[in-house]
Amino acid sequence: MNVLFFTGFPGFIGRRLVKALDAKFNYDKIYLLVEPRMIGRAESEVSEMPDPSKFEIVEGDITQKDLGISEKALRSILPQVTHLFHLAAIYDLTVEWERAYRVNVIGTQNVVDFAAKSQNLRRFVYFSTAYVSGLRTGTVYEDELVEPPGFKNHYEHTKFLAEQVVRQNMDSIPTTIIRPGIVIGDSKTGETDKFDGPYFVMVFFKRVPKFLPLPYIGKGEAEVNIVPIDFIIEATVALTESPDAEGKTFHLTDPNPLTARELYRLFSLKIRGKEPFGTVPLKLVQMALRVKPIAKLFGVPYEATPYFEHKVHYDPTNARSLLEPKGIKVPPLRSYVDKIVQFFLSHYGDPKFMVF
Repeated sequence: MNVLFFTGFPGFIGRRLVKALDAKFNYDKIYLLVEPRMIGRAESEVSEMPDPSKFEIVEGDITQKDLGISEKALRSILPQVTHLFHLAAIYDLTVEWERAYRVNVIGTQNVVDFAAKSQNLRRFVYFSTAYVSGLRTGTVYEDELVEPPGFKNHYEHTKFLAEQVVRQNMDSIPTTIIRPGIVIGDSKTGETDKFDGPYFVMVFFKRVPKFLPLPYIGKGEAEVNIVPIDFIIEATVALTESPDAEGKTFHLTDPNPLTARELYRLFSLKIRGKEPFGTVPLKLVQMALRVKPIAKLFGVPYEATPYFEHKVHYDPTNARSLLEPKGIKVPPLRSYVDKIVQFFLSHYGDPKFMVF
């Protein structure tokens, strides 16, 4: 019997991953932990699944003891669960400390406690992030979690602390840790659910009139590690079924990412139809974006800028060794950028996609 318990539905990654997992493993039952405000949306998404009858939405909250599930429901669910996925988190780079800690750290501790009580659990898959590396530079490896000299924001810091919680329990819980890079839209369709991260650069290019020349920003030597969501889904499903993935951490990152300058040029060519000209110091741009009205005007929050100057490389040896024999590889961004830009241009201005 295969029973899935999942947090992070109906988020963009969550709903696609649940569908892919069910297609692969044909679960007998799928429990979706959903916070009250998202129940309606979750019900709508479930209704479009191939077999809605196997789904059960469990109203709860990861920040609460026992995930906010009633004692009666808990007694019924715990013995059934064979696969547990924890994706629910605060991903906002501008989030305040208290909220980030409550959701990302306390929430993860509560999910780990739930996993420890699941008598028949065969795999716990935890979604971390490559950016638990914080302000570390150089090469970061999958098998390590080294406390960095600092963090760029509270999101990174709390995800680091959350991964510590998961790692402390890996001896007793069959765990796989997934560390994605910066997730962008689908490489085949361009589909995404919000324009953040690299999309901030595209928003910027749309808001500046084409007749105005735009310079490069800073040296742009840092790698920007972008991966499409369809790769994340395919890779996660493959790692879930692999016995060799138990007890390991995987960087779902691009082994050959573009630099910030290359990415900036590529988006400029695709959206403005021309290359940037000249260079302006990054510090000058950051000073301007610290002024909220200016940041709002150009559609780029200050908190996004450190990712375009921080020199770090994520080694994906574990991931490649298990995925590439299955034919699963990260497609180079240049091979699907037209799909990403086309989707962006088709939905630019739609409030549901605009996050800043």
